[in-house]
Amino acid sequence: MFGYIVTNPQALTKEEKHRYGKYYCGLCHQLGAQYGSIGHATLTYDMTFLTILLSSLYELEETRGSRRCVPHLIKRHSYVETPVTAYAADMNMILTYYQYLDDSNDDNNLAAKQKSRLLGKFLPRIKEKHPRQCLAIAGCLQRLGEMERANELNPDLPANCFGQLMGSVFLWRQDQYAAALWRMGAALGRFIYLLDAVNDLKADIKKQRYNPLVAQTETDFTPALTLMMAECAAEFEKLPLRRDRHILQNILYSGVWQKYRVRKRNGVEA
Repeated sequence: MFGYIVTNPQALTKEEKHRYGKYYCGLCHQLGAQYGSIGHATLTYDMTFLTILLSSLYELEETRGSRRCVPHLIKRHSYVETPVTAYAADMNMILTYYQYLDDSNDDNNLAAKQKSRLLGKFLPRIKEKHPRQCLAIAGCLQRLGEMERANELNPDLPANCFGQLMGSVFLWRQDQYAAALWRMGAALGRFIYLLDAVNDLKADIKKQRYNPLVAQTETDFTPALTLMMAECAAEFEKLPLRRDRHILQNILYSGVWQKYRVRKRNGVEA
């Protein structure tokens, strides 16, 4: 379910694109610093969004630098890190581990199984650093697995479960912002789960894979998705965000809809 929390680059200024790229490179740099080359391979836009969000909310001090990397061997690229970048890297790693594990179980994907084994060696370290989040992630994914095996056809149940997972990831600190961040993450998680189910529906039916939407008679899920995103946006607007606010708004109000709009234009969704 990675890859949905992205920007709409056409609606960003050149400076904002460059700014976003610095955060993206910063997360990549931190993944490499903590986990080596395999860490770079797990990089996602989703945790880049979380890095920018929490860095803005807490007005965290930035560390700037530049470097060369495998995708950019010739030209040095600037990056930005804050104290939350390492946390986002840890969450990126554990979520990618479970994604590979799920792929290996769903399709007997040997490559995904090998990747999950490689990432699995880092789990004890992450669990020691972030026990609350790791316990919540594992618990939610266990319940999602149980729903899948039971062929649960009420999409609200697995969507709410994935929402709880995302809420736990967004909740970095137990402080005055904790409740709003949890609710925002939970709403965004529900949106992502439903959007992923919509996008995968035809392929899942063809391959006889679990999808909670197979029994739905409604074929236009735009109203339900809009309601979920409205809940997320309502919590977002309560937060005292100033730095990079427009980039965050771009992602929530436009970027997350990109794949859905493309599929609707192409008539791909159910």
